[in-house]
This record gives sequence, structure tokens and C-alpha cells, in this order.
Amino acid sequence: MLLVLFLIPLLWGVVSLLRAGSAYGIPDCPGLHLGADGEDHPGRMRRGDTCQLSYDTVTGHSVGTSTYQQLKFAQDLKRRSLYRQGTCFTLYGMAGTGIVIAATRRRSPAAQ
Repeated sequence: MLLVLFLIPLLWGVVSLLRAGSAYGIPDCPGLHLGADGEDHPGRMRRGDTCQLSYDTVTGHSVGTSTYQQLKFAQDLKRRSLYRQGTCFTLYGMAGTGIVIAATRRRSPAAQ
């Protein structure tokens, strides 16, 4: 039962490391992707493109926008955060699991 308390963070750490590894490349626009000409451009973002993050349906105007460079910077920050989180959780889970396994193996022969 105690082992589960360390296996869950270990699994979470591995998943975070996998997410960090996949968060690389061209940033994704979570809203309306506009090209340099101001027109809607589906597909991957390019330098000079903007992203309307939120859209007000009453007025028809965007509430917030981001440039390609801003989204790329946010993606880099998120990736670094996931790497740190994944590394910490993985190390914690591995150390705890190792300690629990070592403690239960030492105790088993003594009990017999």
C-alpha cells in the first residue's frame, strides 16, 4: 500500500517528461489564427502571424491577441516547467519506491 504513494508520483513524472518532450516545435493557436495579412489562416503558425485568444460575440472584436513570438515564448516556458516538474516527481517516485522495496526486503527475512 505504501508503494502506491511513490508509484503515482513516478507515473506522473514520466507523463510530465513525455509531455515536455512533445511540447516542441511550432506553437499552437488556441483561438483564431490570423496571418500577416489579417485574414484567417488555418494550419501552422508562421512568424508574423497573430492569434486571437478570446473573441467577444456581442461586439465581434477580439479580447486578447498574441503574436507568434509570444506564443513561442510561452511554449518554451511551459516545456521547461514540465521538465522540472517531471524530473522532480520521477526522482521522488524512484527514491521512495527504492526505499520501500529495500525496507520490505530487509524485513521479510528477519520475520521468518
